[in-house]
Amino acid sequence: MSATRLLVLGVVRMHGQAHGYRVGRELLSWNAGEWANVKWGSIYHALRKLSQEGKLREFVADGDDVVDRTSYALTDDGEAEFHRLLCAALSHSGHDHALLCAGVTLMTALPRAEAIAMLERRLAGLEEVGSEVRSASGEGHDRPPHLAELFGLWRSTIDAETGWTRRLIDSLGEGRYTMADDDAGAFGLPPTGD
Repeated sequence: MSATRLLVLGVVRMHGQAHGYRVGRELLSWNAGEWANVKWGSIYHALRKLSQEGKLREFVADGDDVVDRTSYALTDDGEAEFHRLLCAALSHSGHDHALLCAGVTLMTALPRAEAIAMLERRLAGLEEVGSEVRSASGEGHDRPPHLAELFGLWRSTIDAETGWTRRLIDSLGEGRYTMADDDAGAFGLPPTGD
């Protein structure tokens, strides 16, 4: 699963239509190059691949012909893919932090209850992994003593991620942030056409 793929779909979706430069400019303004390793080449690759898969529709918008560029809009399959990737990113309890960051960036495109449900899945996965790490790091294992530091790092990381996820769930439950079912102008939603 690719954070770039989710982010590209998210930007095209939130603008209704966009050309590659606009997608890139938006993502780089979010510093996605730092936290998701998004580069210009990966953006254009994702746009081409998503078009080939039928997730994006290519067209020439007004003015595109003057500068020889292509614009993109989500297809119905693209909308479904965006939703699938966003839910997977928020529920993911693995080590792909770029994917989680992309999910958090676009989470307001979901209804509040759905975002909370995805984060609760993430929390359950983290708690399960935490339990496994705790039992694997216990006494009685035949391994070099310094590896206890590695298990300590894993436990600390999982504890921090678990705490952060709980706090985000609580914030959403308290009504913090404008979500898709709160306002048609929530961040990440397509333009309303007013």
